[in-house]
Amino acid sequence: MKKILFIFFLLSAFVVSESYAQDPVVIKQEGATGDLDSEEEPDVKDLTFRERLKFGGGIGGLQFGNPTVISVSPMAGYLLTNNSTIGLAVDYQYTKYRNYDATNLYGPRIFAQYRLRPLESILSKAFAQAEVQQYYGSAGGYSFSYDPQFLAGIGIGYGGFQLTALYNLSYNQATSPYGSPLVLRIGGFFF
Repeated sequence: MKKILFIFFLLSAFVVSESYAQDPVVIKQEGATGDLDSEEEPDVKDLTFRERLKFGGGIGGLQFGNPTVISVSPMAGYLLTNNSTIGLAVDYQYTKYRNYDATNLYGPRIFAQYRLRPLESILSKAFAQAEVQQYYGSAGGYSFSYDPQFLAGIGIGYGGFQLTALYNLSYNQATSPYGSPLVLRIGGFFF
């Protein structure tokens, strides 16, 4: 009986506190346009060149021990339209196995993203992505390069974060820097 009374008391207190809650006060900044509750995004045609630039990157493949793997990828993008972005990234990966020379893998990749608005009711900020990349490497005093890689896939974003699943269309185990044709990336545009 004490439990039922306690639960009734908590529910009553919640209902009473909600009835005394005030609506938020919204102060509109001088020169501001549009409704603050509006979810309509501005047309990128109205943005300056600087406002259309986006910067970010990703960190991946972090592993310590045998092997040690560290991968970083700064990137910059440019909003062409409200739905499309083009960009450039530079990937770097350090891999070191115990008793072997370290391997450094680096190279540029050019990408394009197109927002898939019909899927956004299911997936938040869904987009299609295609990219071309060229990787170079060095290990033990030797230099090498991989064939250009062509990847395509889909991704989802939340805030600035993005999770992208790509398929390497030109995958060949002997001439690809990846161990599989499926490539997953975590990163995004943060500035």
